[in-house]
Amino acid sequence: MTFAIKLTHDEPRLVYLALVYHLGRPGSELDLVTKRPSEHGLGMVEAALANELDAREATIELDGEQFRKLLSAIYGCVNELRVYHLRDGAGSTVPRFADVARSLFPSIAADAASALDVSEAMMMLHRRMERAVARAAEAAAEARPKRRSLRWPFRR
Repeated sequence: MTFAIKLTHDEPRLVYLALVYHLGRPGSELDLVTKRPSEHGLGMVEAALANELDAREATIELDGEQFRKLLSAIYGCVNELRVYHLRDGAGSTVPRFADVARSLFPSIAADAASALDVSEAMMMLHRRMERAVARAAEAAAEARPKRRSLRWPFRR
């Protein structure tokens, strides 16, 4: 199943930061079984979203595997932002993460404590995305025709 997720306000920047975090980790785009580049990676999503960071709205399309990876990336990004705050903005273990975070959210460059505000916004986005996809999956399941039971309804 493919999901189209509409991002508004600062959500495109939040998702982009999570994608930078995800793609900066070694092996993040490898298939878990074959250890080869995954067919369901997030690299193309990052490239498409990079052009829409300043737009009022952006829509990303993800399949189930990409959605799972994005949720994981958001959690990892939240942890990275918390550590960034504790280090007083001293950097990150993920390449480009600190630079991209400071450029997307200038308040982080001015005060490392504002990284906690960004991480909170990211957690809210994570919850909203989970709920929206769960509702969409429920609606799709209800829309499928129900199979009739072939069993005799009466007991003998």
